[in-house]
Amino acid sequence: MHTIIQTLFNNLTFLTTALFFGNLILKLVDRKFGKTKWATPLTGGLFSGLIGVAMMTYFSINIHSGGNSLIVDFRQLAILFSVYYGGGWAGLIAAAIMGVYRLFIGSFEFSSWIGLANIMFTYILAATMMRYGKRVSLWVWVRALVGALLMYLIAITIVGALLRAYTLHALFGLFFMMAGMFAYYILWYLRRADDNLVVMRDAANHDFLTKLYNPRAFDRMFMLTTAQAEEREESFALLVVDIDHFKHVNDQYGHLNGDIVLVQVAQLLNDTVRQHGYCARKGGEEFAAILNLSTQYDALQMAEQVRERIDQHVFRLDGGHQIHLTVSIGVSLYPQHVPHQMFHEADKALYYAKEHGRNRVCLSTDLKAV
Repeated sequence: MHTIIQTLFNNLTFLTTALFFGNLILKLVDRKFGKTKWATPLTGGLFSGLIGVAMMTYFSINIHSGGNSLIVDFRQLAILFSVYYGGGWAGLIAAAIMGVYRLFIGSFEFSSWIGLANIMFTYILAATMMRYGKRVSLWVWVRALVGALLMYLIAITIVGALLRAYTLHALFGLFFMMAGMFAYYILWYLRRADDNLVVMRDAANHDFLTKLYNPRAFDRMFMLTTAQAEEREESFALLVVDIDHFKHVNDQYGHLNGDIVLVQVAQLLNDTVRQHGYCARKGGEEFAAILNLSTQYDALQMAEQVRERIDQHVFRLDGGHQIHLTVSIGVSLYPQHVPHQMFHEADKALYYAKEHGRNRVCLSTDLKAV
C-alpha cells in the first residue's frame, strides 16, 4: 500500500513539475517562431508525448492479470495537457508517441493494444471537449477528467484487472482526480501570470490613449533600425507629424474630443505606414514614424499618403460634431543625415512646413514644401 501511494504521488510530482517547465518551453517557442500553425502544436505534442513515455518507464505501477501486463500511471493527463496547450494536432502527436511506446514495451500483447486504445480514445475525448485557443472552463476540465478516468476503468475491465486490484484502482482514481484538479489550478495560474505579463509589457511600450508605441519604445525601435541600416547599408526615413491647429479643437470642443481626434489620427497614421515601418505618439499632438523605404521618392510618397488621408478624413466627435483637420509633416533621411541628427532635422522640416502654410510635407535636405 505504501509503495502504491508513493508511486502515485511521484506521478503527481513529476507531472506538475513537467507542466511548469513545459509552459516555459512553449513560451520560448512562441517568442522564437511567433504564433505559427506548427511550432506550438509540434513542441507541445512532442513534450507531452515524452512526459507520457517517462511516466510509463519510471513512474508506473506494473500488475499482471491473466498473462497480461498492466501499466498504471497518469499518462492520460499528459494528453489533456497537450490538447489544452497545442490543440488537436499536439494531442495527436502526444497520443501517437505514447501509443507506439505502449505497444513496444508490452511486446504487442493484448493489454498493450488495450493501452493503445485507451490512449487514443482519451485523445479523441480531449480534442472534442477542449477547443484550441479558447479558455477551458473548470466544468469542461472536470468532464474531461471524468471521461479519461472512465476510459481507464473500461480498459482495466476489458483485461480483467478491475476486481483483482480494486484497492489500487480506487487509489488511482482518487489521485488521478486530485492530480487533474491541481494541474488545472497550475494551468490557470500560469495563464493568468502570462496575461498579466502581456498587459504590463503592453503598458510599458504603448501609449495608453492611442495604443501606438510610446517614446521610450519608439526610441528603441529607432536604435534597432539604425543598427540594421548601418550593417546592411540600407536607407530609411523618419517622419515627424503634427496636427495643425490642435489647440483650437481642445478650446472649442473640449479635451475629451481632443482625445478622440488623437485616437483617429493615430489609427490613420498606423493604417498607412504599418506595412513599411513603425509609428508612435511622441507627446501631445505630435507623432513619429520610421519608414523602411529605400528611396527619397518612396518616403515622400508615403508621407503624402498620410497627409492626404488625414486631410480627407471626417473626424466625428462626441455630441455629433464633424470636423476636418490637417497635419504638417517633416521628413529626414538616412544616410543623408546621421542617426542622432535625424529627429532634429525632421523637426526643422516640420516647423518649416508650419511656417509656410501647414497641411504639407517638407523634406529636411532642401527645406522646400512638397
